[in-house]
Amino acid sequence: MSETNEKKQSSLEELYAATVNMYIHSVADKDFFQMQEAFKQLDGYKDSEKYLKKCEDFLACRTGSKITFGKYHDTELVWTVLCTDGPRCLLLADAPVEYMPFHPERDNTPWSACLLRRWLNKQFLEEAFSFQERMNILLIPHQNNVDPRWGNENGPDTRDKAFVFNLKELDEYLPRQEDRAIGEWWWLRGHGCSNLNQQVVYKDGTVYKNGVSSNSPDMGVRPAMWVRRKR
Repeated sequence: MSETNEKKQSSLEELYAATVNMYIHSVADKDFFQMQEAFKQLDGYKDSEKYLKKCEDFLACRTGSKITFGKYHDTELVWTVLCTDGPRCLLLADAPVEYMPFHPERDNTPWSACLLRRWLNKQFLEEAFSFQERMNILLIPHQNNVDPRWGNENGPDTRDKAFVFNLKELDEYLPRQEDRAIGEWWWLRGHGCSNLNQQVVYKDGTVYKNGVSSNSPDMGVRPAMWVRRKR
C-alpha cells in the first residue's frame, strides 16, 4: 500500500472511530445531523452505511414530521411528532382511531378509572402494535390536577403509555386553533363545568371547556404517546 493510500485509510479509520463513538454517546438532533454527514463522507467504509441509515431513522422523528406507527382495523396509523426530547418523542394520532364514550356511565368517574383509559392502555395497544412496538412505547407519569376554574377534581395522577391530552398539554403542544382542527370532535381528559362532563375539542379546533356528557358515544379518540426514537 502506498503512503498516500495508507494516509487515506488512516484518515477514514479515525473519522469512522470518532463518529461511531459519537453515535454511541449522543442523543441530540444536532449531533445526529453531524454524524449523518460524516457517515456520508465515509462512503461505505466498513459498516458506515448501516450507521447512516440509523441516523436517518433517528432524524425522521423530528418535530413536525409525520410517521406511520402501528396498524388498527387494517389501517396504518399516521402520527405527527409534536416534540422531541433526546432519545424520545411525543406522537399524536392525526385522526381519531375510534369513537367511544369517555366512560359508559354519566357519573364523576375521573381519567384514572374511566373506560377510555383502560381501553387505550389495554385493548388498543395490544391490537394496534406488535410486541416489539409496544416495548418502545414509554410509560409516562401524568398529572390530573384540580381544575382552577370550577375546583373540580380530575382524579389522582396516573402513569400511562397511551393517553389523551388535558387542556394544559393541549395548550403546550398544540397552541394554535388551526393545528387542533381535524373536522371532528375529540376527547380531552379534564372535567368540564361539572364532574359529569369532559372537555372536548370542536371540529374547528376550539375547545369546549364546559364539556360534553362523559357517556357521549360518538366523540373521537386521538391517542398521544411518548416513544423511543429508532436508532
